[in-house]
Amino acid sequence: MTQPVRPDSTQDGSVRPTTAADQSWADLAARLTPAASMARIDADTGRAITTITVLGLLLTGLGVLGAGQLAGASPAASALAVAAVIASSLSVACALTAQVLTISRRLNPADLNQVKAWYHRQFTVRARATQAATVLLIVAALLAGATAATVLLTAPAQSHAAASAR
Repeated sequence: MTQPVRPDSTQDGSVRPTTAADQSWADLAARLTPAASMARIDADTGRAITTITVLGLLLTGLGVLGAGQLAGASPAASALAVAAVIASSLSVACALTAQVLTISRRLNPADLNQVKAWYHRQFTVRARATQAATVLLIVAALLAGATAATVLLTAPAQSHAAASAR
């Protein structure tokens, strides 16, 4: 059985000098600290909340302008619109949950096991909530697009039917 070759060794086992590529990878690995990961989670949830807010404003604005159209739209369009609102609301709730500040008064910073456990809990809760917010945001955007497409595709048929009835 052969041993895997480490980046700093050769096939014959001799050590080779560190390359610029090795140093780049080492620099990237050094950035994978718990504090840096938490900062990335905060940035991602902040971006999700901003995007959700923009999407919410667009949905609200289109809802106000198109309320009359949606009221007479097909049941499919109405169901899609309701689903989009629910998905975006859940996305906001998940993003806000991920940004809840947790303070542990009983955490002893000198006890590394407690510090590791605290960071692990934070990653578990906040990263999952951030992922859920992002997925729900994508779902809400797709549902909003599907709602608009359904209204646009079914509106002419309803307009023609109303004109024929006159």
